[in-house]
Amino acid sequence: MTETWDVIVIGGGMLGLSTSYRLSQMGAKTLLLQAGPIGGGTSAANAGRAQVNEGHLDPLNIRIIREGLARLTTLEEELGVPFEWRRNGYLCLIKTEKLWNDWVERSKILSDGGIPTQVIDLKQLKELEPHLNLTGLLGAAFTLEGLLNPFRFCWAFANAARRCGAELLPYTPVSGFELDKERIVATRSGSYRYKAKLFAIMCGAWTPMVTQMAGVEVPIRHTHAEAFILEPTRMVIHNTIGLADFYEIIHGKPKAVAIGIGPQSHDTLLVTESVTQTDELHTRNSAWGISGIASELLKIYPELGNIRVIRAWGAPTSFTPDEEPIIGWIPERENLYVASSLVETITAVPVISEWIAKMILGYEPPVSLELFSPERFLTKTKQTESYS
Repeated sequence: MTETWDVIVIGGGMLGLSTSYRLSQMGAKTLLLQAGPIGGGTSAANAGRAQVNEGHLDPLNIRIIREGLARLTTLEEELGVPFEWRRNGYLCLIKTEKLWNDWVERSKILSDGGIPTQVIDLKQLKELEPHLNLTGLLGAAFTLEGLLNPFRFCWAFANAARRCGAELLPYTPVSGFELDKERIVATRSGSYRYKAKLFAIMCGAWTPMVTQMAGVEVPIRHTHAEAFILEPTRMVIHNTIGLADFYEIIHGKPKAVAIGIGPQSHDTLLVTESVTQTDELHTRNSAWGISGIASELLKIYPELGNIRVIRAWGAPTSFTPDEEPIIGWIPERENLYVASSLVETITAVPVISEWIAKMILGYEPPVSLELFSPERFLTKTKQTESYS
């Protein structure tokens, strides 16, 4: 193609779509390339939770959560497509005294930061979730988060981006880049060639695979997570359920299950997640994953024993060595921007994508994102001559 774009965004998930919308809204001639369907990959496997209390507690992350939630309340009207947004309670189940004390402290920090959170005892927990098996529990941390339909969320941004002039090309996997010294001049997909002034890679767990084509290594890792949807049930679960020791359960293990349950529309339940350590990037399910999730589910909700699974899926979930996002310009390439591995993705996307678009187009965002800069890893790399 002879046409030259201002920005080519590579990755058609939540972050790539929302950033393409913001870029085109700001007047940039934007092209988005997605290897599969729009909103596919990990975004299609998202549980739809707008998480608020499971990330880091530094002021930047708390601001992102607070402002992201505020944006979500009006975003359906802005984008012109309903994505089933609603507020919902989240119960983080606590099993040990140490976790209880940790969450008392964590709740105070969150509440002081404008995200009201409280630790409740078993009596209060039973009132909120009458069917929950309380054996082995001390209580839970409770907060209000949000739920939405991840497919509609992606398509809302896709439609808005197109209305603003962005071109979206699904089923267009990147196969390479053309470089002029330290600058990328074009990307290729099969026999097609796409030129641009700036390039932004937002492929989640697939990001390292794409940056390697441009001669750049980024320290993004992944685990493979699985989940399933249950058939409609008359047993009502009012809140989203998770575990306070989620990360302790999965950390460093080749296979683990950390249960989570989310009420969906039409009286169905979404149940997560089995986690596998693997280098392979895929979206398949395993027999052990589904059975492992089912076994853990019945420990806390025994009444669900006769409910059938109607849909299951798997997807890679990306993370960095310090579990902060990686967002910013890549020093080895003059015009390459990378954004990946958000923690509370749905909550962060409405505000982070706007800040990213400003940075890409040369404007100052309202807050510094230096904490997430790729340079924090490059400094270590120069010292050790390899990425950790």
